[in-house]
Amino acid sequence: MEKILYGKKVAKKILEDLKIEVEKLADIGVVPLLTIFLVGTDPASDYYSKTILKNGNKLGIKINLISLKKDIQENELIKQIENANVDPDVHGILLQMPLPSHLQPDKITMGINPEKDVDSLHPLNAGKLLLGKECFIPCTPAAVLELIKFYKINTDGARVVILGRSNIVGMPLANLLLQKCKYANATVTVCHSHTKDLEEITKSADILISAIGRPYFVTANMTKKDSIIIDVGINRILDKDSKQYKFVGDVDYESVFEKVKAITPVPGGIGSITTATLMSNIIKATKISLKENK
Repeated sequence: MEKILYGKKVAKKILEDLKIEVEKLADIGVVPLLTIFLVGTDPASDYYSKTILKNGNKLGIKINLISLKKDIQENELIKQIENANVDPDVHGILLQMPLPSHLQPDKITMGINPEKDVDSLHPLNAGKLLLGKECFIPCTPAAVLELIKFYKINTDGARVVILGRSNIVGMPLANLLLQKCKYANATVTVCHSHTKDLEEITKSADILISAIGRPYFVTANMTKKDSIIIDVGINRILDKDSKQYKFVGDVDYESVFEKVKAITPVPGGIGSITTATLMSNIIKATKISLKENK
């Protein structure tokens, strides 16, 4: 196995396969369309949206980015989502998280058509995922699985520790890795801000996955020798030397690098694959729409 697990290699393979699918759809006059709702100016969401636009243009997928003010009223946001739900030209809907504090994520995600819910936020899709049924897999957990498959990381019986219990990464990823199938079947522990003896738990991990959203949180003393580190975090910080903002992961890459067997970089790791898995879900949603409209 390579020491540095580059996500761009994985993404390139996924996007090459998807290009063929997009061309097949174009042959029958169908152009996949994703509508993104971006509320406010969260740096990570801005960065992700720009990456989606770039990859969508390369593939031939239309991206409609709707940027909304952070003080938008809840009813207005729900109304705009409902408009996208009933628009036959819109195949996928992505609601960027996190939302401003005055908005209720659970209430708003309930308003997304489950068949256009390409990040699997709707409870129906979340429930199907929990039961191992066919559904959209949330893009970031899907990206972790694609990395595991690409680099043939053995998860069968492995002790996996996930830092973070969010509904968009930690929880669905834990459910996916617990399932009885290849590249899963792991023994999974999910940690969070109230976890006691955190360092002892992370040091037991064969595979440590950090999705906690805190820059440089994971240090060498929290890792086991020859473990595999998958860094999901994308954090914007001010570089003291250049005085410029930069994106870093949850893991202190430099301190951890020599100790572990393999590690994903940030940027260039999971984030690269996340965009590709989103494109895959858009194609899937487009095909669902075609079946319904026959």
